[in-house]
Amino acid sequence: MRPRGILKQSRKPKQRSSESPKELPAGERVQKLLSAAGIGSRREVERWIREARLKVNGEVPAMGAKLTPKDRITLDGRPVRLHVPAVKELRVLLFHRSPGENLDMKAATSRAAEHLKLPRSSGRWLAIQPMPPVDGGLEILTDDGSWAHRVSQGAHALTIDYVLRMRGPLKQELVEEFRAATDCEGEAMSVLQAEAKFGAGFNHWLTVTVRATRSAQVRHWFAARGIIVSRLMRVRFGPVHLGHDLPRGHSRALLASERNALMNEIDAAKPSLPAPDIA
Repeated sequence: MRPRGILKQSRKPKQRSSESPKELPAGERVQKLLSAAGIGSRREVERWIREARLKVNGEVPAMGAKLTPKDRITLDGRPVRLHVPAVKELRVLLFHRSPGENLDMKAATSRAAEHLKLPRSSGRWLAIQPMPPVDGGLEILTDDGSWAHRVSQGAHALTIDYVLRMRGPLKQELVEEFRAATDCEGEAMSVLQAEAKFGAGFNHWLTVTVRATRSAQVRHWFAARGIIVSRLMRVRFGPVHLGHDLPRGHSRALLASERNALMNEIDAAKPSLPAPDIA
């Protein structure tokens, strides 16, 4: 008996006449289907199509092509077997990542998850707006590609808290200048708050709140002024906080209330549609 969700070879004869991408019969879009199954994010699937690595029935599909259960999918020549349950339980993790720890889940799904001591998943854990390897702190992981796509699309509207350890002669005037910063090396920044806790010698701590601003931009801004950021940790992602009760290298399931608060904040931040013109 063939397991539900496994795509089998179409019985229709292959057509050699065209090299252009073909449109498949109505069904689920290829990007949505593969991301929901945890094979890869929608952007990854789109890249595989552009690079002609992903094929349906032996041909490169069009972007947004729709699949049926009879279609056969291959990636780099290997069959892609899908098992998408009718009702899939949403799994989201809050992970406390140590600085310098690699979060690349693409190379080897099971080995990467085992190395990071993550729970097993039928698909692949996807990181939402992951921090650069040099940084650490709060990471959000999910095995649901559709949910990851939705959150990633709205993440620019969320406020983010970083905690920085500075090495250098940090002065209040520089903190005030950072509060007013609007760009870094030509990239827009949005700094909402910056509070310094001056320590002894050259070690100082700075807590910043930003929106639509990457941690690398924060590092570069201070580096351009002679201040070295020796450690940068993300401690808040929208309404989701990294508490002191979660040690480094450990994860926990994100509560339903936390997931709902995250989605509500993203939805509330969406710009309202312009009023239609009245002739």
